[in-house]
Amino acid sequence: MKFLILGDLHGSLPKIHFKQFDAIIAPGDFCTFEGRKILFKHGKDKPWYEFIGKKKAKAMIERDVKTGRRVLEKLNSRGVPVFIVPGNIDNYGSTGLTKAQYKWKYVRKNRYKEIIRGLSNIKDCHFKTRDFNGMAIIGYGLSSWTDYPVYSKKKDSKYREAVRHFNLCIKKLVKLFRNAKKPIIFLSHNVPYNTRLDKIINKSSPMNGRHFGSLVTRQIIEKYKPLICIAGHMHEHFGKCKIGKTTIVNAGFGPDKNVLLEVEGNKIKQLKFYKKK
Repeated sequence: MKFLILGDLHGSLPKIHFKQFDAIIAPGDFCTFEGRKILFKHGKDKPWYEFIGKKKAKAMIERDVKTGRRVLEKLNSRGVPVFIVPGNIDNYGSTGLTKAQYKWKYVRKNRYKEIIRGLSNIKDCHFKTRDFNGMAIIGYGLSSWTDYPVYSKKKDSKYREAVRHFNLCIKKLVKLFRNAKKPIIFLSHNVPYNTRLDKIINKSSPMNGRHFGSLVTRQIIEKYKPLICIAGHMHEHFGKCKIGKTTIVNAGFGPDKNVLLEVEGNKIKQLKFYKKK
């Protein structure tokens, strides 16, 4: 059984280099998120949309939704199951953390459902188990940081809310992993914390040199040892590593990166990485 793995596309249509596969796996970030540039330019002292006004922000969000939908329509047209989770820029809407960060209800609306609606081959795996040809695909989307405030010096209300959210995510995933009776593919938006695949390499960033992968993903891997964890989000790295017996794949960023995974029973038969030179 062969899976084509695609990384963060950010609004770009994928260029598929492997021709034979039974299904597609993609760890999210299908939209563009135009507000990203504003967020990085001005920092996090206030919400990104306040720097440009709500009218321009609405137009940006509408374009984001259209590009995300266009990407998933393209994947849907391949005629094979496409297993996905939402990325942190896929307009999923309110969580406990975004409610505190964004007061504007328009930003907190869940548009992810609109993006995937009616696409019969798109299989959302976020906090779900999807069975496919003897495999259980379990998903954990949205994560864009360590999930647990490991670098926080203040144990304030934001810290406590983050810890609460972390524990809730662990609880949901534990239930899914305990009930899985087949070899598991763990599909996470963010790579696991503290590997060579999650280290920030950006001298202009205050987080340069730190690890920024998901502790939720890391703890689940250590406890349940899935066959493979497929993730993205950390654009600096495209490749693989291992945590114990689990192979970790960072599917990379951009339309020219492909990974081909072939599974036979409970073993990885081959894992091929392709990127345009």
